[in-house]
Amino acid sequence: MGLIENIQRECVRDLPLREAIKIAADTSVSAAIQLMHEKQLGCAIVVDDQDRPLGVFSERTVIDLLLQPPKDLAEMRVADHLEADWFCVREDDSLTKVVQAIQEQGARFLCVTDADGRVIALTGQKGLSEYVADHFPQQVMVQRVGGKPGTETREGA
Repeated sequence: MGLIENIQRECVRDLPLREAIKIAADTSVSAAIQLMHEKQLGCAIVVDDQDRPLGVFSERTVIDLLLQPPKDLAEMRVADHLEADWFCVREDDSLTKVVQAIQEQGARFLCVTDADGRVIALTGQKGLSEYVADHFPQQVMVQRVGGKPGTETREGA
C-alpha cells in the first residue's frame, strides 16, 4: 500500500503523538512559558475542568507579547492571549484531516481529542513527518544541513 492509501485508511492515533501541556485559563503567561520551556514544546492547550480544549497558547503568542511594551507576564492570564486559529482532530479521524490542516490552514500543532472531546495528545507537522519516515523509509532521503545530496546508488566499481 502507498502513502496516499495509508493516509486515507489510517487514523490519527497511528501517528507519533506527544504529550500535551494542559493548562487552565487562569494560568499566568509566565507559568505557561516556563512549562513550555521545560517540556520543550511550542504550545500549551488551555482546557476546562473536564479537559476539553478552549484554545491554544503558543510560542508565536509569546513572541508577540515580548515585542510589545514591557508588562508583568506573571500578572497576565493565558485566557486573554489565545491563538485565533487553532485546530483539533479526534484520535479516530483519518490522517487526511491532519494533512488538510497542515496544507490548507498552515497548522503546526494539532490538538488530539478522544470521542468525548477531551485532550489526549498533540500531533502536527512533526508527527506527520515522523510517520512518513517510519512507514516509508525507502522513499525518504536524509540530507545533512549544508551537505551535498546523497546518491541513491553506489558509485564506482
